[in-house]
Amino acid sequence: MPFDYSTSGLPDNDKWKAAAGTCNEWLNQNMGMFGPERIASFMEHQPIAAAKLIMDKCADWSEESVTLALLGPAKGLLLEPALDQQARDTFGDRAVELMKYMAGMDAVKFDQDMPRDATRLFLVEGLSTMNDQLIGRAKIDKHHQVRWNILKGLETNFATVKGQNSGLDPIFEEALVKSRAALEALDAAAKNGPAAKKGPKPPAP
Repeated sequence: MPFDYSTSGLPDNDKWKAAAGTCNEWLNQNMGMFGPERIASFMEHQPIAAAKLIMDKCADWSEESVTLALLGPAKGLLLEPALDQQARDTFGDRAVELMKYMAGMDAVKFDQDMPRDATRLFLVEGLSTMNDQLIGRAKIDKHHQVRWNILKGLETNFATVKGQNSGLDPIFEEALVKSRAALEALDAAAKNGPAAKKGPKPPAP
């Protein structure tokens, strides 16, 4: 079944419906080879789950942080100059300004809560990445070093924001531990496995 916002369990919010719909459309255009069912599963376990986590674990969550969580990999569209006015009309000025702030651009309408929202988005998106790409990984592939780089980046960035979100921090920290354990187990298996023991054989007697 294709993705349907009405079954997501999220409130009937026009901005959030548009954000989730934009993400789903982006996935269909860029990841269409996976088909509607796997894309719907991605929507449920990534942007939808990230949005719910913000709402469940942060009492003072903002509408814009949930909007950006629902946009997922499509949120970069808010930085396209040609789409600026359309994005503001659809998602609101602050959502666009928050995205600019997160991208290191000048937010014309900056407010004191943007760093808070940006940190929460880093945490929930990092959790999505770890659950999808790192935790429980069964084998090494050509992207193994990239996964290590992702994990080290998440660990480094978390060290700078730890302590700001008591609801999200323990979940993120546990995921870091599981991610590191998974990658280290793969490295150990590669080091000690049959392939590692191959080498020149002694001459036959």
